[in-house]
Amino acid sequence: DGWIVANQLTSKIEEWCTSRGLPKGYAYQLYKKYGTALRGLLAEGLITDSPEAIDDYLRDVHDIPIESLLSSDPALREMISRIDPTVPKFVFTASVRHHAERCLEALGVSDLFDDIIDVKSCNLATKHSREAFEAAMRIAEVKDPESCIFLDDSVKNIVAARDIGWRSVLVGRKGRDCGLMISSDDAEHEIDRIHDLPQIYPELFEY
Repeated sequence: DGWIVANQLTSKIEEWCTSRGLPKGYAYQLYKKYGTALRGLLAEGLITDSPEAIDDYLRDVHDIPIESLLSSDPALREMISRIDPTVPKFVFTASVRHHAERCLEALGVSDLFDDIIDVKSCNLATKHSREAFEAAMRIAEVKDPESCIFLDDSVKNIVAARDIGWRSVLVGRKGRDCGLMISSDDAEHEIDRIHDLPQIYPELFEY
């Protein structure tokens, strides 16, 4: 989507922080220092460490108009539907479940996944941490990391996945922050769009 959704989320986090008196750009500083703005807010005592306060924050920063940003993708649905049904499929996201559900609904693929592993499932760990990937394996009940194929558009996440032993695919060749072409030696494959998955792993699909 050209980072449209991600950029809106970043703007909402910045808006949440500045509306509470924090200086402009502080949300990004927290992200750089702690891995996520939320972990930074908690670490610096800027948000109450309670389930209610955390849920309120996550609800506020994910309050974006998904339905006007994403639309049904029949080609994506057709591709995912052809994956061998014995292969479990999970959405592993740095966001929260309700946000992921809205995105999947908008794309028309919400019924094609076994489960969503979100930031709360991973104890609020940043996605590019070993902690998050270990939590994802526990939730998915996976013992062998080499049996996991991970698709992501972040080089940091690809590095973390490979570090724990997952097979990784970099999706997209343009970096969000730098705007330049990106690549990763830790990726088993690199593709332009997730729709290209059958080209690199034909053995996963039914024809």
